Amino acid sequence: MPLSTQSQGDDEQYVLVANLDNARNLSNILKITMSPSQPYFRLSTFGNAGNAHYDYSKDSDMMELFKCTETQTNRYKMSLLKPSTKALALSCKVSVRTDNRGFLSLQYLVRNDDGQICFVEYYCCPDEEVEEN
Repeated sequence: MPLSTQSQGDDEQYVLVANLDNARNLSNILKITMSPSQPYFRLSTFGNAGNAHYDYSKDSDMMELFKCTETQTNRYKMSLLKPSTKALALSCKVSVRTDNRGFLSLQYLVRNDDGQICFVEYYCCPDEEVEEN
């Protein structure tokens, strides 16, 4: 099961948040590729406004842990991921996981004003490409 975790400190730019925010406004599909070799973790968007690819190295300052034994690529409808971006903007850490069926698990660590920690979990099924006959 591929695993990627992103850590966002107060002094770091929220690159992933900005990229997903741009993606949800410009595209219909988000494709996530996780691989034991380059590009390691790639977010690709596709829509009427064009295509974009965002690559993250496993050694990036944003990555706290990266574990992936086999390449896996899955597509998700942005309309299904949009509700999760609110928690993403508030999070201190984000865990991104997929299972062998392509189901996406997003786990957000959110710290409230009192310093208490809570987790927000969001699950999304992959978009299936339908073959035309």
